[in-house]
Amino acid sequence: MPQMFVDYSDNIQNVDKPKLLLGLNKALFDTGLVGHEFDIKSRIHAVSDYLIGFGENNQAFIFVRLQGLSGRTDEQKNLMTDHLSEFLQSFKGYTADGLEVQLCVEFAEMPKEIYRKIKVQK
Repeated sequence: MPQMFVDYSDNIQNVDKPKLLLGLNKALFDTGLVGHEFDIKSRIHAVSDYLIGFGENNQAFIFVRLQGLSGRTDEQKNLMTDHLSEFLQSFKGYTADGLEVQLCVEFAEMPKEIYRKIKVQK
């Protein structure tokens, strides 16, 4: 069920989006905490309206927000964010000449009691 949202500052160029999303999905799946690969839903967006600090700096970011159902232990959440962070650090599919890129990963819980998922075959 995990939902993954990737935002990156648009001063990062030539992002290989399919490779980034596939790598993140595989890193998450490799934790053994996701039942089926189809349970992972990811999307990516370049952010053009942002401010890092007070501006006028050579900063950039790639931010991954992983949303998962409540009930996971802190150890499990750390395992997932660690795997995603390790992949982000190894990912070279972008250009950021002269920039310091902040790589961030967050886990956010969604209460199981109010989450709904329905599969429709067409």
